[in-house]
Formats: sequence, C-alpha cells, structure tokens
Amino acid sequence: PDTYRRFEYAIDRGLNYFDTASRYARGKSEEGLGMLAKLPGIRDRIFISTKFSDYYRRLDQLAKEIFDGLPGEKQSALQRKAKELVEERGIDKPGYFFQYFPSQRRSIEPSYLTHVVKQEYGYQSKWKSIISKELMETIETSLKRLNTDYVDVLHCPHGARIPEDLEDEIIAETFDKVKSQGKARFFALSSHTDASSVLSKAADLPHYDVAMVAYNIASHGHLDPAIRKATSKGMGIIAMKAAAGVFTKYSQLEIPDWRIQKLDHLIPEDIQIQPKAYLWALQNPNLSAVISEMFDQKMMDENFAIVGRKLEMPLA
Repeated sequence: PDTYRRFEYAIDRGLNYFDTASRYARGKSEEGLGMLAKLPGIRDRIFISTKFSDYYRRLDQLAKEIFDGLPGEKQSALQRKAKELVEERGIDKPGYFFQYFPSQRRSIEPSYLTHVVKQEYGYQSKWKSIISKELMETIETSLKRLNTDYVDVLHCPHGARIPEDLEDEIIAETFDKVKSQGKARFFALSSHTDASSVLSKAADLPHYDVAMVAYNIASHGHLDPAIRKATSKGMGIIAMKAAAGVFTKYSQLEIPDWRIQKLDHLIPEDIQIQPKAYLWALQNPNLSAVISEMFDQKMMDENFAIVGRKLEMPLA
C-alpha cells in the first residue's frame, strides 16, 4: 500500500497487467493494487490477476489428516510410491527442474504424497465442501482488497504441482460459480515445477483460458512445445520468472555461467541482465505478456526501454 502511486507512471507508459495473489505480503499486495485501482480512470485501463493461494495448503492439510491416522507400515508404502512417481516422471532431473526459490525442491515429494493419498483413499466428500467454501471466501476477500467487483484473471492452482491436480472438479465448479456471479472473466493456473506437463494438461481441459509458467533462457527448451499446444487451443500464456534463469536474489542458489553467456550471445547489448532477459522472452510471439519486477523508478525505466523492440534472433 505504500508504493502504489509509483504505478500511475507505469500505467502511463503502457503497463496494463498486474499480477498478485491472496497471500502475497499477507494480503498487502492486493490492498496496494486496490488503492491503485480506485484512482480515477485506472480500473478500465488495467488487467488484474490474482490467485487462490490457499488451495494447496488446505488440500495438503486434509490429506495429512488421513496419512497421520495410518499405521507406520502403510505410511512408508505411500511415501515410497510418491518417491517412485517423482523418479519415474523425472520431475527433479537436471535440465528439466529449475530451482527458483529455496523451498521448491523440498516440496516435490510432499506434493506427490498428497497425490498418492488422494489416489489411494479417494476424494473425501468433506473435502469438497471445505475447499469450495474457502475458495469462495478467498475471492470475496480479494475483491474487497482490490476495490473491484471482478478480476480479469483468476488462478487456481497457484503454483500447480502435478498435472492431475488440474482435473479437480472443485476447481472447475468454483470457476463456473465465480464466472456466473461476474467475479472473474478468465481462469488460469501458474506453475514453476514440471511446468510443461502441467501446461500440456491445462490445454486439454475446457476451463483454462490462461497459464502463467516459469519461462526463461534456461527452461524454454522443454516448455516451447507445450506453449505451442496451448496457444493452438486458444490459451493465453504469461511468462513469469523470465529473469530468474540468469538472476537470483537468494544466496543459497547459484546461476550457472552458461545461461548468462547464452543470453549475452543472443543479445550482445550493454543493458542490465534482468531487462535483457525480459527482452529475450518478449521475442516469443506465443507469449501474451511477461511478468517483470519493478521495485523502483530506475527498474521501471530499464524495463520500459526494451518494450516493443523486435530483434533478429533465434529463439533456441
């Protein structure tokens, strides 16, 4: 809320897509965007995107209740099955898994444990009412924070982990309910891990209009076919983590030199590494938008300097 006024300048420069989520900064991100949207003449000029951030938190909690009530031998069997699925699918293999935040790798096996519990014991009837109720409460809270009657894009899952999760009937039913009430225009998901499989699954389902995936100079090789499939079905694709392939704010993570060298080879210009990464992503005609960080005026100006530029450059 203490930084929203700077984005009036950004909107005047052409920025029109704002990405937030119900849990970003414990709701303060939505509040700040809501203060911006409330300014005269702003709401009709921007697309607002938010997310059901607590979907997985509740799903994991409900699955854990079942798991904790099982004998140790059964717990071990489910854990082995989850680990085998991760290995079989190669979720965390080098060249396919890209780590964007410290806890990302640690979350893979627990995510699959929730998945195998659901497979083994079925979707409990009580889960549907609990999750559906919380999702509807979340959108009501988000709309109040955002000072708007509707959002343009609503994501669920936020950080989709497993392709099969997208088939959850609760998601489709909630989307239908929200749309019938005029509270969202389009429906989406976001994904950092196994994003190509998740995106390919989304393209096969009728309720997804948009996908936001971690797409950058490192990850694009396995994502490009899924993106082409999705766009052929009429989906919009938003690239996130476009700069995360060559830049990280986490001291625990390292960026391999080859990624920066590859980007510099493709764009041998003396510009900051983050806007250079955004410029690279923007050359892909299958992307509808690229999410960028804009912490201050200097970063805004650096980002806006590359918008609209077309390069003679191979995507590979």
